[in-house]
Amino acid sequence: MNQARTAELAEAVAEREIATASDAMAYERIAGLRSCAADLCWPLRRRAKGADDVAAAASLVLLEAGLLEELPASASLGRTDTGAWRAFAARMAVEPGQRARVYTALVDPDRRVRHAAIEAILSSPVPGDGRNLVEVARLDPDISLRRKALLALGETGEFDSLLEAREFWDSMVEASRLAYLQALNAPLARKRGGDMILTRIMESNDSLEGAVAASLLYRQRAPGYAASRLLHALHEGSLSEKLLALASLSPSEPDMQREVLSIAQSDSPYLRIAALELTLKAPTEAGKALNRLQAIALSKDADSFEAAKILAMRGDEASIVRVERQLSTPLAAERLAAARLLFKVKRWSAVARALADDHPDVRLATACDVLSQ
Repeated sequence: MNQARTAELAEAVAEREIATASDAMAYERIAGLRSCAADLCWPLRRRAKGADDVAAAASLVLLEAGLLEELPASASLGRTDTGAWRAFAARMAVEPGQRARVYTALVDPDRRVRHAAIEAILSSPVPGDGRNLVEVARLDPDISLRRKALLALGETGEFDSLLEAREFWDSMVEASRLAYLQALNAPLARKRGGDMILTRIMESNDSLEGAVAASLLYRQRAPGYAASRLLHALHEGSLSEKLLALASLSPSEPDMQREVLSIAQSDSPYLRIAALELTLKAPTEAGKALNRLQAIALSKDADSFEAAKILAMRGDEASIVRVERQLSTPLAAERLAAARLLFKVKRWSAVARALADDHPDVRLATACDVLSQ
């Protein structure tokens, strides 16, 4: 099995999956084909000629890729009883004169419609979008859409709306707070005062949120307090904060190299793996780091498989074989993760196994990965 043959197999698998998709999760699966829409244009166009939810998903993918041949009348679609087609209508409504339709879609009972309405706003923001997104971020029953609304709020850059969202910070769950921080870091939001709010949050939160704010400011080459806050997280923070600090701080920061080496030599699960991965980039320490990773991969430690994945990416045969064994694990998400790593190391026979997986999510996502490269 070589790359060309794997690509042919992936195309055949994807065409079959698109043509036959009809289960309860088929809409989400087909809607997830955005990255390979150009490679699957004709199968998607054929499927889009239907009237079911999957046809709506195929139409949506083609629309977002600019490949839809004929646009249905969105006004009539917006009044249909089928949520999938109302979602398509909402996503089509990108002209300023259609904004009322988009705002109505933001409170539709079907989450697919609300999701599509946010995507429509993101594709073509206009003044006034912010206050509607704030209401979604505050009240939507779906946490993923509350997060998406906050991220979209950052793209609009409407500072008054960003301040309004700050008022319900205390009632946000952690995932929404982190999305709000990312929103403040969006280019338009930064220009209009987002940095100021980020700085206040960094200075007033001795928690993951404060560390994330520091990381975002640090990456903008902000003043030195952001680096100090991250160093504090590295020494005193939770595991999540320490991992964030390791991923954010430059090795040129004072004492940073010593800290990384110290963590790499420790027995701290997961944290040492992150430090060892950084150490691999230091020519004088790479050999020692590689030996340490090999020892962890052979152990029964909690992060043994994480070490094996790093080694597999560097071509270690024993580690690649270990990742291949993950293609038989009971969880589809783990099998898909293994297939994606094996694709990166060009293990074509193993990728072909994933294309024949029992779960349609694994088959179609793997096919899309192969075709989009």
